[in-house]
Order: sequence, then C-alpha cells, then structure tokens
Amino acid sequence: MRVLCVAIFSLASATAFAAEPSLITDQELSLGGITLGDAEADVIRKLGNPNHISDTGDFLNIRMEYPGITIWLGEGRLVGEILSTSRLYCSPSGICPGAPFTTANAKYGPPLVADREDGTFMEYPSSESACWLQIAVSKDVISSVRAECQP
Repeated sequence: MRVLCVAIFSLASATAFAAEPSLITDQELSLGGITLGDAEADVIRKLGNPNHISDTGDFLNIRMEYPGITIWLGEGRLVGEILSTSRLYCSPSGICPGAPFTTANAKYGPPLVADREDGTFMEYPSSESACWLQIAVSKDVISSVRAECQP
C-alpha cells in the first residue's frame, strides 16, 4: 500500500510541476502590421490589392493571397487568420519565418506542442482571448508563423 501511495504522490507531483506553455498577449497576434480583427479595407491600405482572392466557402470565407502572407477574412470581412511564410511579415516581437526557433523560445518561453492533422506546431496561446500564435518548425528553423482564433 505504501508503494502505491508513493507512486501516486510522485505522479501527481510530476504533473503539478510539468512546464506549462507560455502565454502571449493579443498584441502579438499581428504579422507584418496586419492584426486579427482588422477590416478588409485596412489590409488593402497596408498591403495593396492581393495577387489572388478567393471564396473558400468556409467560416473564414475570403482568402487574400500576397507574396509571403495569406489573410483570411470572416464575418464582417474582418481578419480572422494570418499566415506568414516570409521574413518580411513578422510578429511585433520579431518572430519571423527563416529565423531559428530558439528566438521564439527565448522571447516567449516554452510552447504548447500541438499535433494537428496537418503537422506538429509550436503554439503560444493568448492570455486575453481564444487566439494563438502557431509556429511551424523544420530542422529548428521557423518555416511559418500563423495568428488564428477559435471560431
């Protein structure tokens, strides 16, 4: 019985002291000056007309494609998701595709490692909303940075 109690205590202690993922503020949910919640007109004012625009038929139904950055608009034609694949479009803290992942880890702390249907990502949830910064990493280099929210 004593061994069982010690084993349960050890398991509970390890769980209690496991590293929690670091949280970010909503201010970090911006890439290249485009922020979640921006109006379509603001995006066009900042980036010009997109190279390609399409209707996805999804919740975020308008997809605006620029070289190195893709923006999805949802209800009210407001930015609901941003994906950067270019070092030209970084987070406010300077987290950019092409940089070593150690820069994000040093700036934000330990991520939540998320296994999703389209890959494994390093994620930093917001402490202020149901949104997060999602970082794809290949060979310790950031390949993309995405800002998105739970619909």
